[in-house]
Amino acid sequence: MNESGKSEQEQLDWQLVEAVLFSANHPLSVPQLKKITGIKETGKVQEIIDELNEFYGDHNRAFLIKKVAGGYQMRTTARFMKWIKRGKIVKPIQLSPSVMETLAIVAYKQPITRAEVEEIRSVDATYALKSLLDKKLLKITGRKEIPGRPILYATSNTFLEVFGFNTLKDLPRPEEFDILTEKENEAGIDQTGEMI
Repeated sequence: MNESGKSEQEQLDWQLVEAVLFSANHPLSVPQLKKITGIKETGKVQEIIDELNEFYGDHNRAFLIKKVAGGYQMRTTARFMKWIKRGKIVKPIQLSPSVMETLAIVAYKQPITRAEVEEIRSVDATYALKSLLDKKLLKITGRKEIPGRPILYATSNTFLEVFGFNTLKDLPRPEEFDILTEKENEAGIDQTGEMI
């Protein structure tokens, strides 16, 4: 054992998980991390993630490992978002207020048809839905079993990843909307609806 109390293999496992998460461009699940790193025990991967996050917190790192979209991803802590945005390090996704409103409706009412979105918004939703599909924030989940069999829309894993949610259960409840600004800052969204 070295001075940190970890064997060489334990240190290597830490480094493997950290390196794989650092280089991944999308969240990775525990089974994916096990397969990539060769770590056999499921609990060991989760333990390493927890230990790394504790280490990052103890050493005031500017990043952490966050569970999003059913997997884990390295993320910058929210307090550094304004500098990241200022440097345009991450290409922003522009969402107009009408597109953002459509996305919110789909997120809370999914699966939902275009006509149902339009009934809530009282305006045509064709452009907004197409824009959200193009940005991969929405996906088509099938067709509703009614006459005409309209397309059903739902949020995608990209939506969860971009907004920093692990599952849809993490969406703020309507009674929590007064603290929505804090959630937007965590997700890297400014007041104009621009994601960073």
